[in-house]
Amino acid sequence: MESIGVALGQVILVLFNMIQIVIFLSVMISWVGADPSNPIVSMVRNITEPLYRPLRPLTKKIPGPIDWAPMVLILIIVFLDRLIRQWMR
Repeated sequence: MESIGVALGQVILVLFNMIQIVIFLSVMISWVGADPSNPIVSMVRNITEPLYRPLRPLTKKIPGPIDWAPMVLILIIVFLDRLIRQWMR
């Protein structure tokens, strides 16, 4: 039963890594102002926007022109990643 938990933890860690990559793509896309009708840009936005949405009310209170939701989401993922890695030991 323990090996199933470890395997599940590893799958979750891989998903966290994939989400981080998509978040970085999202940030890069916003910096370069890519065409929103591009299928890749659309896919990245469709994946990340639902993840950012619950964080935006909190991050809008931070002054400045930067959208802090991606950074907060990455910090949450890093925290959960470390928590899972500690649990798997």
